[in-house]
Amino acid sequence: MNNDFVKSFEIAGDEGFGDIVSKDRKASRGRLKVGLLPLSWFEWWPMFPESGMRENILSDCDRFIKIMEEKFGDTYELVYPDYYVDTLDKAFDAGELFKKAGVDMVIIDEATYVTDYFPIQVVDALPEVPLVLFVTQATDNLWDTMVNTDVIRYEGLVSIIQLAGAFSKMGRAYKAVVGSLEDEEAFSELGSHMKALQLIRDLKYMDIGFVGHTFRGMYDIEVDKTKIKGVFGPNVLYIDVTHLLDIWNALTEDEITDFVNELKKELPYNDDAVDPEDVRKSASVGLAVKKMIKRFGIDGLTLLGQHHVEVATRASADLSFFCAEGDGCMTSHEGDLANLVMKYILYKLTGELPVFLEWSAYDIKSDTMLLTHHGVVDPKVHAADQKACRITPSPEKWDFTGKGMSVEYCSKAGKVTLACLIDAKDGWKLLLSGGECIEMPQCPSFAPQFHFKHESLSIKNYIKQIVEEGVAHHVCLVYGDHRDDLKMYADYTGISVVEI
Repeated sequence: MNNDFVKSFEIAGDEGFGDIVSKDRKASRGRLKVGLLPLSWFEWWPMFPESGMRENILSDCDRFIKIMEEKFGDTYELVYPDYYVDTLDKAFDAGELFKKAGVDMVIIDEATYVTDYFPIQVVDALPEVPLVLFVTQATDNLWDTMVNTDVIRYEGLVSIIQLAGAFSKMGRAYKAVVGSLEDEEAFSELGSHMKALQLIRDLKYMDIGFVGHTFRGMYDIEVDKTKIKGVFGPNVLYIDVTHLLDIWNALTEDEITDFVNELKKELPYNDDAVDPEDVRKSASVGLAVKKMIKRFGIDGLTLLGQHHVEVATRASADLSFFCAEGDGCMTSHEGDLANLVMKYILYKLTGELPVFLEWSAYDIKSDTMLLTHHGVVDPKVHAADQKACRITPSPEKWDFTGKGMSVEYCSKAGKVTLACLIDAKDGWKLLLSGGECIEMPQCPSFAPQFHFKHESLSIKNYIKQIVEEGVAHHVCLVYGDHRDDLKMYADYTGISVVEI
């Protein structure tokens, strides 16, 4: 009899666990499956048979599929019938096709007027699947080529509005996108819908490692992990500091030396302000964190340094955040679960590396707010001037020996989005702000410095409004204006948006 039983991650070594889904299984779940449903109507075909109307309408169906394949075929699994859906039997078959394929959403494109019971027949097989109504036609400019049969060809607008009215009466949720087959912006909006649903799906497979606890006295970021799971999807694993220490204590001198040498290539900055031993100690914690992430297969990590990891290792944990994110694992400090989820959302939606920061101070002359935090933020991505970056002691001196290790720089200029999740009394809220980072003189703060200027409000007025809103003291920043995509995600998730 085999007595080698599967064990929990809390007591097992590096073998498989009974209570964590493996990376391989998470990776094998496949891409978002998108059902594409171009519709036409058999009643039109006997009319004007010599005009080419039928061929034009069916060509519009084909063109929709072709454009979707060209734009999104490499990113999502597109599922569509290999026949023209122009009868109710074919609509039934399309519904069964989508059901069997397990599509995650359906985009309905009515290439001409179609009676509403056609698409209703299809979605009857898919009662919970999100629907997007693509209000489309062949061209942007109707009058340039208009002939008599085009009145029929372009009547998809009539039937899609009819379908929306039917869905509304039935209580069936749907979204709408408007634009012709020539409209790049409309297809971009369709892509945003798919991206939001892919994100919702990805979040359900996200595993967060929580090392330590929420920093004492930060009631604003205390979060129930069940509320995180119930609304956003991630699982939270409470990882004991001894798991990290076991890995840290097992590191060899050669491993640490090799890792330090690699870090010097990644961060080739002046390090006269710290001792080699400071770098080595910080690097050892970073390497242990990397190994812990790999061991447990986690996608996000919130780690309490301060009187926890830094006491246990007698080394600064600041570099470990940089090390984790180099492996694609998003991080937050001080046990902030909500804004770790926010950071992961930004990372997945934008493809850019977000930054976890605190609202820190303001400057009237430049009309900006300083956003910063302890913890190394990737200077290769965010620094304005690589030559001005420097390795410094850690900006906060907790219970470690030596000086610690941080990277100081001023952020690059550019449009940015600020976002944070608020665990409010009446439910989750998503705070969004648009503006830009201003490149300012670098100050000897031993930390990265992001100087935010709001797009329309004075900085004092902006601060007044965020304080009155009751935000948490952490915020995430990402370059670019991504508010529309974030609003779409919030709409699908059912959380309210506060835009300041």
